[in-house]
Amino acid sequence: MRQKTCKNKECKKKFTPERQMQTTCSMECAIKYAQQLRDKREATKKTEARKALREYKKNDKPILLQLAQKLVNQYIRLRDKGLPCISCGHNFNNGRQEHAGHYIARSKSSLLRFDERNINTQCNICNDHLSGNVAEYRVGLIKKIGLKEVEFLEDNKTALKTWTVEELQAVISTYRKKVKEIKIKGEGLKI
Repeated sequence: MRQKTCKNKECKKKFTPERQMQTTCSMECAIKYAQQLRDKREATKKTEARKALREYKKNDKPILLQLAQKLVNQYIRLRDKGLPCISCGHNFNNGRQEHAGHYIARSKSSLLRFDERNINTQCNICNDHLSGNVAEYRVGLIKKIGLKEVEFLEDNKTALKTWTVEELQAVISTYRKKVKEIKIKGEGLKI
């Protein structure tokens, strides 16, 4: 028989096989090679499981809805960086957190959930503890976007929209790009 190279990755010695189907030079190498094959199969299974999970997440509406909202909120906070709270006028330099607060709550109008006119920087006190501080939010919003736009939001405050997977994926794609553009502009190409 002609010489073969040991299949054990750690060995790779040339050997003359004693049997026709022999792939390793010794019993120790055979055991190590079997373990390497087992590890490779497990790694392949894990990779396939990760791909399946990624594919599932790509088409799972609750996950997409959550990711879309997270990206839109991130964009709003970046867009409004340096602006005070729309409700109380508080500047964010002494401990209050910046939130992306909705004028018309997400739970009331799914149509306005991602509408940029409906979402503005708000301090955590107004957003969480004062339930949005809606009366003062309205005053600040009229100053920012005008009465006609505020009335449009109010006219649609109970409008429902069932977001499709494709629409949510489009929202995610759009706001990933917008966030990236703002970061590039604001930080001089530091992404």
